[in-house]
Amino acid sequence: MIDVIEKGKSREQNAAVNDTEYTFRYIKDGKSPRTDRNIRDSLCGDIKPEVAKSGMTGAARPGRMIKLYRPIIFSVAIVMIATLLYRRAIKLDTSAHTDSVIVSIEQTGTAGDEATAAESGTDTLVTDVTLKELGYYIYKAETEGNITALNYDADDPKAYWNLYMNQDGSNSGYVSDLARDAALDYCIRDTLYELEAEKNGFSLGADELADADYDAEKMYSELSDKAKKNTGLDEELMKEMVEREYTAHAYMMSLAETDVENGDASSVLEAVTKYYDIGGSYYTDLLGTYSITVNDELWNNVRVGFVTINND
Repeated sequence: MIDVIEKGKSREQNAAVNDTEYTFRYIKDGKSPRTDRNIRDSLCGDIKPEVAKSGMTGAARPGRMIKLYRPIIFSVAIVMIATLLYRRAIKLDTSAHTDSVIVSIEQTGTAGDEATAAESGTDTLVTDVTLKELGYYIYKAETEGNITALNYDADDPKAYWNLYMNQDGSNSGYVSDLARDAALDYCIRDTLYELEAEKNGFSLGADELADADYDAEKMYSELSDKAKKNTGLDEELMKEMVEREYTAHAYMMSLAETDVENGDASSVLEAVTKYYDIGGSYYTDLLGTYSITVNDELWNNVRVGFVTINND
């Protein structure tokens, strides 16, 4: 989560965690944790004129050239600004697309060896994630981000979600876009680990299931009617998504505990961060065993910060 100190400046705020309570952030260094790409990086650079070289012959002087090309430069700038504003103005009516598939995840029977799987006749398994499933992660990202939004401007929390965060000129992006990208990343992460847990016979214990069901009931009760409509979440799906998240976290923790026992990490949290969370070496390798396709045409028009909140 980006904690705004004052307009135009920011710093990250880390949530306190320990070995038994693992918490993740939705916005990480202004980048997509899954792809490590900067959000809208191409939109934040300044265009600097090239320094004129001496000894120009048969060419117009720089001052005259600027005058000649000023109308063209002005027109191009207007078009670029208009395009940017138009893109920001587009906001998908999520309630009309809740059943649309946003992410397709393909896995083979033999992890990391599709050729072997094909030779053995193993079918490729496809897991589709719909917009209403992502609605759970949108809800979490908006709930977390709205705390900062209200601190930034209690009278107009929308201002925070519309901020363009320019961090050192590179890790930049609109807060709503950063949150959207991160919500997708964590949804993919939890889905992959749930699939891995199922393949390896891992499941939640009775106490963990009870905790998940309690959290699901509580979160669903806090959703407004409009938020339920915009996300497509119902009680059953909310329960399913919370259990997915719990399973993913518990499975990562179980893998991390083995690393601690083997002396490869000093704590479970260190192992999770180093190996199993987004950006970790194990997770990066795991991503390579799946083929992931994102429906950018729909997903890129989702405005996180305006789905379960700020939608009046």
